[in-house]
Amino acid sequence: MKHLNIFIFLVLSAIFLFFSSHIKFSTNFLEVFFSKESVNLFSVTAKLGLTDNIVISKKGFSDKSLDELYQIADELKKLPEISRVTISNMPTANIKEYYKKNYYLLADFNNTKLSKENITQTLQKEYDNLQDSFVYIPLDTNDPLGLFRIDFNLSDRYIKLKDYGFVIRAKTTINTSSAAESKVLYDKLNLLLAKHNGTIYYAPFFFLVENSSHIRSDTQTIIVIATILLLLLYFFMLKNYKLLIHTVVAIGSSILSAILLSSLFFDTINIMALAFGISITTISIDYMFHYYFHGDFTKRGFIKQKRVFFGFITTFGVFVIFSFIDIQLFYELSFFSAVSLLSAYIIFSWVFSYLDIKKPLLKEQNVEIKSFNPLFIVFISLALFGYSYQNLKFDDNLRNLDYNNVKLLKLSKKFREDLKQSKYQNILIKAKSRESLLQKYEKLQETHPKIVGVGKFIFSDAKCREKLLTLKEYDFKNVKNLIDVESKKIGFNDAFVNAYPKIDNMKCEMSLSEDMEFKIVKVGDSYYTLAFIPKDKKVLLGDGVELLDVAKSLSQDMQKSKETIVKFMTFSIVFIIFMLFLVSGLDILYPLAFVLFPLSIVLFFISLFGTINIMHMFALIILIAISIDYGVYMHKTKTLSQTKSAIKYALFSTLAGFGVLIFSDTVALNSIGFVITIGVGAIFILLYGREI
Repeated sequence: MKHLNIFIFLVLSAIFLFFSSHIKFSTNFLEVFFSKESVNLFSVTAKLGLTDNIVISKKGFSDKSLDELYQIADELKKLPEISRVTISNMPTANIKEYYKKNYYLLADFNNTKLSKENITQTLQKEYDNLQDSFVYIPLDTNDPLGLFRIDFNLSDRYIKLKDYGFVIRAKTTINTSSAAESKVLYDKLNLLLAKHNGTIYYAPFFFLVENSSHIRSDTQTIIVIATILLLLLYFFMLKNYKLLIHTVVAIGSSILSAILLSSLFFDTINIMALAFGISITTISIDYMFHYYFHGDFTKRGFIKQKRVFFGFITTFGVFVIFSFIDIQLFYELSFFSAVSLLSAYIIFSWVFSYLDIKKPLLKEQNVEIKSFNPLFIVFISLALFGYSYQNLKFDDNLRNLDYNNVKLLKLSKKFREDLKQSKYQNILIKAKSRESLLQKYEKLQETHPKIVGVGKFIFSDAKCREKLLTLKEYDFKNVKNLIDVESKKIGFNDAFVNAYPKIDNMKCEMSLSEDMEFKIVKVGDSYYTLAFIPKDKKVLLGDGVELLDVAKSLSQDMQKSKETIVKFMTFSIVFIIFMLFLVSGLDILYPLAFVLFPLSIVLFFISLFGTINIMHMFALIILIAISIDYGVYMHKTKTLSQTKSAIKYALFSTLAGFGVLIFSDTVALNSIGFVITIGVGAIFILLYGREI
């Protein structure tokens, strides 16, 4: 039995290595905050092509710069991940053919009835212009009367980035929500464009690649530093090499068990859960310290210490409660924490009892003593809560939790503003059928003629049939006869023999192709398309017409998450109070002070910065879970020296595990480190306080 601890670790390690290829880790922690509505919204925007755009600009507007840009375009076309590359604003061959086929449907039609005199005057004017012009003027032989008109709005032949250079627009076929796929294309683009000086480039998925890489590196560094600190701490605190080795092995077993069980319940394990892996075990280490300083490792069989059990079951219960929360990151972390704590508790309470580790020598103080007036501490805590409530605002910007990628933020802003994308509001149109979707677009077009969207290429069946009916009611046969006769009199000979061809045979066979800028996509049982309307125009929203505002959607998610966390924190506090009644009856102020005082101190310090984020709130949950242990341990203890020593070393351990997070550049991790560091400091104040 004395080797059972190592045996458990080796078995768990073997299982982990065997299944390691099936365990997937995620570094994009922002996505785990999204609601189902936001997940659906991001799925729609991805299918509509909003996340697969790549823009590249070469400095300068000279022919040389343009030639190099064409060279870059040719190189891009060779990449299998690139589906389309565009430099010119001119329509592609496919789009030209589409317009040629559907010209009379797509063009604005002037159906004014023309007399013989009107036709003659128009043709004569055309003839006179040709005779008098010093330069060549193209003659529209298909529409000599100018009955049809399409406005292409092509002010420039090439796409230009203001004050910089010409622009390439490219589309990718990769899954831009996959960090692995995005990284492959990101590396290829960097390699390709490194050879071309003066190029700047941007794609939305660059944030996923760069931020994920930074978070992964940051997390790995934190794990290494925390591990080293904990090992050094245990080495100098324990001064018992046997206990040190077995403690490290036990911590490893608890982390492995949490990873393995998490992989069974979740498709991927967020890498932040790993960052917590070592940190969470610093909570469980106080079980070991409490047993060690009270000499319980000399016993055989499961160690039964009422205070340790109540401390564990309370902390474990809080994490179990939060494992039911409808916020993916939090229920993953809570589940991971609960499993890790349970594993550590079982190992320290059962396996360690067979190691025959002797109690350390401490100066005995077998007196019952309270180190502070709990009523006074509770009063101070409530006052600090009141101050914090008045001065704290919730930061609902999810991006503020991510790594602050200044370079990409500047690039994104430059391309968005200089390509004039910020002049438009994105309108998402939703309907149960494709026909209904197009009709909603056309209704919007009536009130917003400058709308840009799918209606540029395709009509609803109703509108198309109406347009066909209008064309067929017009007497083109008579008009063509008059043109033929009058044009020859003027001197055109047979120039207009093909005027208004095949109008009578036209059909509604309009369809979108890959070359076109806009799409209609189906997600679930609904159809979606995107339209752009100038920002200075007020759009009547509702009935499937919504403003596509991702930032607003995420902000709403954060507000809902905040409300959910507050609700679950309330459940947790009720659970904690119930557990305290079981331990101490009506005399609960003293252990409760170990919860209220650290919370109030942390909130006070956060209020000095003015805003609290969702990760601060989750860290407060962790603080509640760990601080209640110490309140239970210290309440009416008769072994003050042993209990204080155990708590002191456990707090140092927690500080080493969590405190290192405060050095992270990722705001989410930094926020947790800040809360736990301040909270541990507050517990130290209580631990070494004295009644006056």
